[in-house]
Amino acid sequence: MKIIKNYIVLTIFHFLIILLTKHFLNIKELVYGLYKEQFTSYQIVKIVEFENKWFWLSYAIIPLIVLIRITLVSLCLSIGVFFYDMDRKTPFNQFLRIALIGEFVLIFVGLIKLLYFLFIKTDYTLQDLQQYYPLSYINFLEIEKIQPWLVYPLQTINLFELAYFLVLVFGINKLLKNKFWKSFEITAVSYGTGLVIWIGLVMFLTLNIS
Repeated sequence: MKIIKNYIVLTIFHFLIILLTKHFLNIKELVYGLYKEQFTSYQIVKIVEFENKWFWLSYAIIPLIVLIRITLVSLCLSIGVFFYDMDRKTPFNQFLRIALIGEFVLIFVGLIKLLYFLFIKTDYTLQDLQQYYPLSYINFLEIEKIQPWLVYPLQTINLFELAYFLVLVFGINKLLKNKFWKSFEITAVSYGTGLVIWIGLVMFLTLNIS
């Protein structure tokens, strides 16, 4: 029951961040500005009509995305713990609880991004919003010179990802009651492997789309 409550609270936070971002950063105006450069007036009208008809879908899919993400992370952790101690039978909901706690770290990504463009970089484009990631290594690079397929992996090198990883480590450490560095190793091998596979998949899709 507590897991479900945390999941609902987490989803609500995601909803709020997205709603505030769309409202205060004028996302629609930026998108329409991009449309004007690529489509005719008739095409823009059709696109707008389509978006107005299906706008609810972008919000309805948020709980599903969160659920898929925490499930995949929990699956990685459970596999890591299984190989660490095959005799141990740990309920899957314990891994879901750890993954859910880690997800709350990512809430701050959206919040800081909103505040950054609201008060610091007030002159921005849609591309700026898409490519900026708070406290990330990519912010020290010239994005214009970076290949599109490299943007996501470089965004992943950030302090929030480190904080998320450490939350998983502490969660596994508390669950197994073992040495910290052993928990670190289990998390690095299990979650780390899953993350590398995911990054590779995103890079592959980006290469094929671009």
